Amino acid sequence: MSQSGEMSAHPALGAAATGRPDLPGGFTLWLRQVLALARLDLRKSLFGRRALLVYAFAALPVFVVMVLGVVKRPGGDPLFGTIGDAHNAYAMIFQTLVLRGVVFFGCVGIFTNLFRGEVLDRSLHYLLLSPLRREVLVLGKYVAGWTITATLFVSTTVISFVLLYLPFGVSRTMEDLTGGPGGAQLFAYVSVVLLACLGYGSVFLILGLVFRNPILPAFIVLGWEALHFLLPPMLKKISVIHYLKSLIPLPMSEGPFAVVAEPPAVWVSVLGLLLLTAAVLVASSFFVRRFEVRYGED
Repeated sequence: MSQSGEMSAHPALGAAATGRPDLPGGFTLWLRQVLALARLDLRKSLFGRRALLVYAFAALPVFVVMVLGVVKRPGGDPLFGTIGDAHNAYAMIFQTLVLRGVVFFGCVGIFTNLFRGEVLDRSLHYLLLSPLRREVLVLGKYVAGWTITATLFVSTTVISFVLLYLPFGVSRTMEDLTGGPGGAQLFAYVSVVLLACLGYGSVFLILGLVFRNPILPAFIVLGWEALHFLLPPMLKKISVIHYLKSLIPLPMSEGPFAVVAEPPAVWVSVLGLLLLTAAVLVASSFFVRRFEVRYGED
């Protein structure tokens, strides 16, 4: 496809980017371009072949909880005798499977491919030649990645959490979600997922930009996050999981070898993840300004 054909297919990208950022017209143009880029990447990521693995991965906690819901004890009683038992079980499922597994690797798969996938498809040069600022390009792709991961993994979290109530019936489920601790816990889990997609998404976005093969750096990040409990208090602060753990309603014990550190306040955790995201997106914008496409090297 020719350059002009690709640009004419996306009029928001092909519009002349002549507006100044301090004028309303310039901001409106940038916003339209960000939304156009986000819609373009949403279609690619939601309906492409790479999305199938992410969908299967996102469904894994739902499948696990469904299995646990039908498993019976030797005497025929449900696996979870009380709703409190179900809450404790979900806390473990969320922290080990949802957060450290599905959300982490799902963000790796989505965000590292936002730019790297364009290089592999030999289509990134169309976007780089379009009359739009590189900051807009980074922000548009990031918005698309966050929208996809947040939608998928929030849905996974809500569905798997509610399925734990299957043995207790609809009335007790509604009672716990509306008047008991279940509603507050579910809100906290959803908030953690949204912030995790923000933090991990920005990290893996820039890894996909900087490295030709971001898998090894992603596993280094995985190792750093997994060994978080062994790190001294100062080093704990440069990990995403450090800020997410303080928001989890029922934290797990990290074992006898964990290095104890004071958990940050809720507002510190939220602000820290927002600042991390902003800083990484700014760094990505500077890097993409000097980004050169060499398809022959990939």
